[in-house]
Amino acid sequence: MVRAAAGLAAAMGVGRFVYTPLLPLMQEQTGVSHSDTALVATANYLGYFLGAIALAVFPAGTRSVTVFRASILALVASELAMTVGTDVRVWLAARVVAGVASAAIFVYCATAVVGHPSAGITFTGVGIGIATSGVLVAVLGPVLSWTALWVVAAASTVGYAAIAWSLPPGSPPPAPTAGRPPPRTAPSARWWTLGASYFLEGLGYIILGTFLVAAVSAGGEAWTGPAAWVVVGLAAVPSPLLWAKALRRWSAESLLAVALLLQSVSALLPALVDGPIAAVVAAVLFGGTFMGITLLAMDSALGLGIPRAAAALTAIYGLGQILGPLVVAPMLGDGFRAAFICAAAVLMTSALLAGATRRR
Repeated sequence: MVRAAAGLAAAMGVGRFVYTPLLPLMQEQTGVSHSDTALVATANYLGYFLGAIALAVFPAGTRSVTVFRASILALVASELAMTVGTDVRVWLAARVVAGVASAAIFVYCATAVVGHPSAGITFTGVGIGIATSGVLVAVLGPVLSWTALWVVAAASTVGYAAIAWSLPPGSPPPAPTAGRPPPRTAPSARWWTLGASYFLEGLGYIILGTFLVAAVSAGGEAWTGPAAWVVVGLAAVPSPLLWAKALRRWSAESLLAVALLLQSVSALLPALVDGPIAAVVAAVLFGGTFMGITLLAMDSALGLGIPRAAAALTAIYGLGQILGPLVVAPMLGDGFRAAFICAAAVLMTSALLAGATRRR
């Protein structure tokens, strides 16, 4: 479990999301525009989407030690490539590579622990990595340049990856039994409603996941943004375990609607209220829900009997993430308020759709 958690810390917490706390520094020191930062964010989400699709087409890669280790090396190289200069085209290419690599590492680590009674511990690694990236920027941001911080991020990725390097692959799925294949269930109205809800979650959550630190920093002291990101990570650490425990008492559909509603509040708070208290509350709500929403959506999909429902939801979610920064890019010229209000509206709609999927 520890090795798999370290792999997720490297791939998701640092490799994928370190861009969020670094974004304000990059803008301040390079003068990069809001629209370009949104494009760079989208490149990473596009890479993650392409990586997930590639693994769905070539499932053997999900259990390949060679693919896993090559992805770790590619992730570190992509972080170092961010320091080459200020050419946005280089950043776009580097973040696409980072997205593909982080998808491969995530799937390998998740597959390695599937079915294990303590598998939930693995997903605490995402929060640990996010908290690490926030601490690095909060502590070292005042004394290091943005390029030096990317090098530090790469070193952190190496540290976590060294722990995960020897993680053995998961067991292959059992061979299908002889006889007639199981009946295929046609997608129902509940399935399409769940899919629409999860698409909107991908679109809305990634606006916070990309611009929360920049928005908080713009409304207060420079340290408040990275500090808020640390809070996001710390809140994310126990959240998968807590939501899984809640599943024993309430339905996944009801919990999903609640989690999405809480996340919409996390988007609305920094848009309407300035100050550190609102930032901390927003960070706790965001960190405490985004991993749980994935868990709850997948659990809801399993009950619908749709073949490869989890894979389909992942693709839908990925499309939402790609579109999120692009949708709000035109709104960023005068700050982040309009973008966060947009995210809150999208997430509230997602919550309503999730509530509509409940069994009557």
